[in-house]
Amino acid sequence: MRHLDSPAFGETSVRAAQWRTALLAVATIALGFVFSASALADDSFDRPALLMAADEGTRADIGLADRHILIVRHARKAEESCNALDCPLGDTGLAMVARLNELLGDPDFDAVYSSGACRTYETALPAGDVIQHAAAASAPALCGGGTAARTREDAIAEAIGSDARWSFVAEHSNTSCNWIAAIAGADALAGTLCESGQLTSADYGDVFWLYRIAGEWRVEVLEGIFDVAG
Repeated sequence: MRHLDSPAFGETSVRAAQWRTALLAVATIALGFVFSASALADDSFDRPALLMAADEGTRADIGLADRHILIVRHARKAEESCNALDCPLGDTGLAMVARLNELLGDPDFDAVYSSGACRTYETALPAGDVIQHAAAASAPALCGGGTAARTREDAIAEAIGSDARWSFVAEHSNTSCNWIAAIAGADALAGTLCESGQLTSADYGDVFWLYRIAGEWRVEVLEGIFDVAG
């Protein structure tokens, strides 16, 4: 029986310690490769800041998508009771637009849609050049002047048939969900803020991220991501 302080035991302990050190070094390097690969995957996505805002469990799938359509309700109005087409955004709404601008990043989106209401138009501006459609059949006026040449249904059909990689849509509490249902199907509303068919008056700052994989549209909701407390 060897004593703990015998030379043979000491040599064995040293070798064991060396092996543990070597294994720890290998494990550390392996973890480094894993984290580096993850970082590179995020960096390779064309809008990495936006990707990092998504749930960690869906980022890999989003990274595989060939098309993306982001749908939002307009930011907060200057007066909550105002529902006219020319109702502008208030200070809080403008702060929301600034936050949205940071989230979307550069470059501009390939296609940007809004209704003719100024609150939706102003919300869509961070995404790029906005093409407006009639807010309703009885409300064809456009923010800034003019009359809409197309309906919301025309705009939805164009977005669905487009090959644009990045599209952005700014709508209203009672029309945002229509876009999601038309593009991804009514079943896509289940479990989301649109489950009832429309958003509530309190739902602000949400981004509905529609992304397409192998021809199938999926929905990721970034709840309150660009809201700002009033």
